[in-house]
Amino acid sequence: MNRFTDMLRSGRVLLMDGAMGTQLQSVNRSDSATVRAVHRAYLDAGAEVLLTNTFQANPATQEVWRAARELARLPYARPYFVLGDVGPIDNLTREIAWQIWRVNRGADGLLLETWTSFDALAEVAHARDNSDLPLLVSFTFVRAANETVRTFDGSTPEECARVAKAVGACAVGANCGKEIDLSDMVEIVRRYHDACDLPVFMRPNAGTPTQTADGWEYPRTPAPMAAELPRLLAEGIAMIGGCCGTTPEHIRSFREVVDVSNRNQSQFSRGPLARVPDARGEVN
Repeated sequence: MNRFTDMLRSGRVLLMDGAMGTQLQSVNRSDSATVRAVHRAYLDAGAEVLLTNTFQANPATQEVWRAARELARLPYARPYFVLGDVGPIDNLTREIAWQIWRVNRGADGLLLETWTSFDALAEVAHARDNSDLPLLVSFTFVRAANETVRTFDGSTPEECARVAKAVGACAVGANCGKEIDLSDMVEIVRRYHDACDLPVFMRPNAGTPTQTADGWEYPRTPAPMAAELPRLLAEGIAMIGGCCGTTPEHIRSFREVVDVSNRNQSQFSRGPLARVPDARGEVN
């Protein structure tokens, strides 16, 4: 294991960043100052894990990935982790799968986010070769008409967890989703835990958006959303962050809740894991 995977299993919850915004997907090289400013805003809000601005990037464009990784590596007063973020890829080939690992060298982990195809996940796993880069897999769920929670391909959380374990992931998560609320995410966490022993992470949306003249608007503001987090944290998750519609202010509100949870957890821990510094450098 490495430092990142050690932290995932430490019992201390890590705080991830929130949404980057699709408007940033094409500006890693043309507007690097904007991307850096977003990353820094999340760090200032207390995030300990940043995702590269590459969700929709083509793994074949190595210079884009290199730029995105460098933009996420800011000089900062405290350490943090950087995960290479890879969104779902249509018509995934063995060559592209190999490129996914290659372009993410230098990151602390590889996150396959919003994936649903088990065959595509297996292809990426087969292309791993000798890479020791930690792999994280995050699925997206929808509450179907019959009230069951499944991926868009019809897979259950249990099936997703078992596949994540089978492809060598170090953690399994859920992000985004359609008609998925906090109660659904609590259910997903429980079903993940029932199916495998991997650390679990969650990145909820700020509610279901509505389209306005100014674009998409998300209804969940930071404070009410953060107030619901203890229900998720009580299920035993390793990381929490935000997906669509979340902002640095959401993450700042999450930080307060996560710090309380980590302090409470440390009271029941023994040994050095109870002495892990929080995001502000203070020892819990």
